[in-house]
Amino acid sequence: MRRRDIRRWLWSLVLLASAAAAQSQPLDYPSQRITIVVGFAAGGSVDAIARVIAEQLQERWGRPVVVENRTGATGNLAAAAVARSAPDGHTLLFTATGVAINQSLYESPGFSIKDLTPISFAAVNTVVFAVNPTNPARTLKEFVSTGKSFVFGTAGVGSGAHITAEYFFKALAKVEAIHTPYQSGAQAATALLGNHIDLISVAQPDSAAQVRAGTLRALASSGTQRSEALPEVPTFEEAGFSGFSARGWIALFVPAKTSPEIAAKLNAAVNEILQRPEVRQRLDAVGFTPNTQSLAAAGDFLRAELDSWSAMVKAIGLTIR
Repeated sequence: MRRRDIRRWLWSLVLLASAAAAQSQPLDYPSQRITIVVGFAAGGSVDAIARVIAEQLQERWGRPVVVENRTGATGNLAAAAVARSAPDGHTLLFTATGVAINQSLYESPGFSIKDLTPISFAAVNTVVFAVNPTNPARTLKEFVSTGKSFVFGTAGVGSGAHITAEYFFKALAKVEAIHTPYQSGAQAATALLGNHIDLISVAQPDSAAQVRAGTLRALASSGTQRSEALPEVPTFEEAGFSGFSARGWIALFVPAKTSPEIAAKLNAAVNEILQRPEVRQRLDAVGFTPNTQSLAAAGDFLRAELDSWSAMVKAIGLTIR
């Protein structure tokens, strides 16, 4: 054997030994404070669930876990910041459905979804269409069959509830409807009760309590099956609009180059946390259903959501510059 070949052989042995040693060492994660960047304001549902997860992770790992609210551009600023952060698992993104919608809605969202890896779609919900209880329509079919032009309200342009309603009226019901955006679902509901608009399209957590109290009449919910929180409310399918559903969610992401070992550890931790009775109760209280899934399933979930929202955005011809 030539001297050069011997050196190569010895170097290969060194590399193999180093790799084996690294694999045998326990994963040193987390090794410092974890920051969960939330793309929405404190006090909202995304923030509330992020703080539940943060509290549980801190208790589980004995490391500080802090929540940092970075608002703006319906979550784009927070997503861009985390996408550019070090992929060491110590900077996480907690965000909502908009992170998928914005990839097709915005001409330049400021980040690519390819720069983020989904860890868990921890909580899911639906969109609810509701009217003032004085409205004569008892069903969604009755509501759209009047032939008049409608004014509907949502919690903002580009939200999942807005895209869902625009798509429903334009592509499915094929009726004229004018959108009026508000700063929150609560403001939209107040406008509805004041008869300033005809219908609201809002996330279930923003309407469930009023529907149960009878101060709003829900005509349909966007899920594939009825919600446990509102079991009397039919799905769009049951309301006569087959083949259509939409879901909202709150999810945890990390930078795309985060190691699979760290991603797997985070996924396992969040799944275990979501199965705790006290956590399930806290999510139920704000109108969300806990959702556990593997890393692979989370990736599949994201791809399906990107396809679904992109198709709806394209169908309604909406773009934000």
